[in-house]
Amino acid sequence: MCDQEVMKRFIQEASRMEKEIEELCRASCNLPQPVTVLDTRVNFPEWRSMDRSRQASEVWRGQSLLSAAVSQVRSQRPAVEPFLGLLQIIESSLRSIRDILRGHRAQAAPQTLSSGGTLNVETVKKLFSVYTNFLRGKVDLYISGSCQGNRR
Repeated sequence: MCDQEVMKRFIQEASRMEKEIEELCRASCNLPQPVTVLDTRVNFPEWRSMDRSRQASEVWRGQSLLSAAVSQVRSQRPAVEPFLGLLQIIESSLRSIRDILRGHRAQAAPQTLSSGGTLNVETVKKLFSVYTNFLRGKVDLYISGSCQGNRR
């Protein structure tokens, strides 16, 4: 659960998909309906001052919102047909993230504890960008913090 290579692979795959989306979006990648996701910006001093359960709540909330958003986007056919394969990869990765969180005994806390705001995403390109930033930010910070705590 603490193998940094696992997170690196998720992040590399997300970056690769982001580039692929740019190619696919040359025509248009607007969504017929916007979707809501977690704002992935990280206030590092605030993050470091949060207890682990609150950090876990942030990651769970992000994972939950992204999963719901991807599912909603997948249902917006035929507009998103070119992106379906990549959206399936995100869904699979988000399930793996959920399993990793459970492996770190991260509890899904009530949503009211989460301080992060949300964004309305109107393009497939922005959805993939949010996904990549979520992995690079809150997920990686939480998992690496858990792994450091396990070494103490």
